[in-house]
Amino acid sequence: MNMKRQPAKPRGRRPAVENFDVREHLLDTATRLFSERGISATTVAQIAAAAEVTSALVHYYFTNRETLLDAIVEERLAPSVGFVWSAAGEDSSDDPFVMVAEFVKRLFDVTGRMPWLPPLWLREVVNEGGMLRDRMVTRIPFDNIKRFGARIKEAQHAGAVNPELEPLLMFNSLFALVMLPQAAAKMWQSIRGFPAIERDTLQRHVTALLLGGMNPPAERAARKPAAKKADTATRRPSTRSSS
Repeated sequence: MNMKRQPAKPRGRRPAVENFDVREHLLDTATRLFSERGISATTVAQIAAAAEVTSALVHYYFTNRETLLDAIVEERLAPSVGFVWSAAGEDSSDDPFVMVAEFVKRLFDVTGRMPWLPPLWLREVVNEGGMLRDRMVTRIPFDNIKRFGARIKEAQHAGAVNPELEPLLMFNSLFALVMLPQAAAKMWQSIRGFPAIERDTLQRHVTALLLGGMNPPAERAARKPAAKKADTATRRPSTRSSS
């Protein structure tokens, strides 16, 4: 019987560890290099060198650049987008403050696990000509974006959210506040006298800025006299005599 032989898996160094997943390792290496250098400036040879394998092994798992980019979108970016946007799903909280806080939490969770995501997203998805832009546009859940904006608008009509805010721009603001500082972190830290951006500090700052800005102006104004009164009450009276 003449049986066809399957092509042998090329020998390409690296797997010295049992159960080592070469394909996952290549995806991790490629996404990191793409975020640092840009997709167009990164070659297969560079990916192979960084992963400590041969170029032939890269081609074995990803026949060409397009196949590699498809895999990055399907297995890295799309699941992250789905996780973040489930915060505005049909079964999510109707409270806009809870919803926004959950969005912030999820974005920081994702970028904590994938630190390469902010620079890669800004470089290859947001920028005109980004090589992942067309692939990702079809995977962004625009229905959830509309639902997010509708909940903000409903809360505005109910007097619970600042009416000066534009509902559909809220997520743009949220996304920029979380992603931009992380994407620019290396540049920021390279400037003399500028402190490193701590993740916990940034998350606290973004959450306070968004939730504070969402409060109606009247509610913010009402808190100022109360805070001033409380501050006055805590002051100890002067013990100096008038003589």
